[in-house]
Amino acid sequence: MPAPRILILGATGGLGRALHRHLSAGYATTSWGRGELDFEQPDSIAARLEAHPFDVLLNAAGMTSPDACEVLPERALLANAVAPQIIAESCHARGARMIHFSTDYVFSGAAHDLWCEADETAPVNVYGRTKLAGERAVLKVSPGALVARVSWLFGPDKPSHPDSMIQRALLTDDLSAVEDKVSVPTSNADICGWIEQLIVRHPTTSGVLHLCNSGVASWHSWAEAALTIAERLGVPVKTTRVQPVTLASLTQLKAQRPLMTVMSNAKLQGLLGEEIRNWHDALEDYLVQKYQPK
Repeated sequence: MPAPRILILGATGGLGRALHRHLSAGYATTSWGRGELDFEQPDSIAARLEAHPFDVLLNAAGMTSPDACEVLPERALLANAVAPQIIAESCHARGARMIHFSTDYVFSGAAHDLWCEADETAPVNVYGRTKLAGERAVLKVSPGALVARVSWLFGPDKPSHPDSMIQRALLTDDLSAVEDKVSVPTSNADICGWIEQLIVRHPTTSGVLHLCNSGVASWHSWAEAALTIAERLGVPVKTTRVQPVTLASLTQLKAQRPLMTVMSNAKLQGLLGEEIRNWHDALEDYLVQKYQPK
C-alpha cells in the first residue's frame, strides 16, 4: 500500500510542530495553522479540506488555555467542538482517517484510581466541556475516528512547565509549584512515535485512546525533577527545591482545574505490544537533548 498522505492541523503548537517534524521524514506531510484553516470561520472549513488531498488528518489544533476558554466560551466552543465536527464530517465523507487530540481535563478530578477510557467524564471548566463536546461530535459523525487524550505535554517546540521552572531557577531560588494537582507529564516525542504506529500498524483503531507516559506527577514534583536533571547536566540553576503550594492558593486563575486526572495507558500498551516508559525517563531524554546537544 502507498504511504498515507498526512494533514496536520495546529502547525504552530508544540504537538503540531513535533508531529510534522517526525512524520515528514517518511510521509507526504502538510501542516496548517490558523492562516490556512481558521476554526473561527467554520463555514470555510469543508471547502478548504475538500480542495486538499490527504488520507489521514491529525487535529492538534484548538483553544487550549483553560483561562482563555473560561473568558471566551463561544470561541472555545467553535475551536474545540464545532470545527472538529465539521472536520470529522469531511473526513468521513472522503474515507479519510481522523485522529483528534483531546485532554485529561474531560475528567472531574475527583479522587480516583487511574482514569480509563470508559470512565465517566465530568469536566469542571469550559475548556474540558468544549473538548468533551468535540470528542462526542467527532465520534458521532465519524465512528471510525480516533480520539487521543493527552496530558501535560512537553517538548522542544514550545516552552512548558519544566522549561519555565528551569528558566526561573536561573534567576532566583524562590520557586513554588502546586503539589495537590496530579496527572501524567507526557513527551511530544513519544506521542509522535505512538501516532506513527497507530497510522501504519493500526489503521482501523477507533474510539477513545489515552496517549500518555506512565507514572504520576504533580506540578511540584515535575518541577523538582526537571531542576534536578538540569543541575546534573550543568545548568546553573540556583536551587532544585520548590516550595509546595495548593491549587486553591492560585487565586489569579480564572478557570477551575481538576485535581486528579492521571490517565491509564494500559489500552495503549496492549495495542502497541510495548511498555510505555515513565514520564521521568522521557523528561530526562528531553532535557539531555536540550542542554547537551551533540
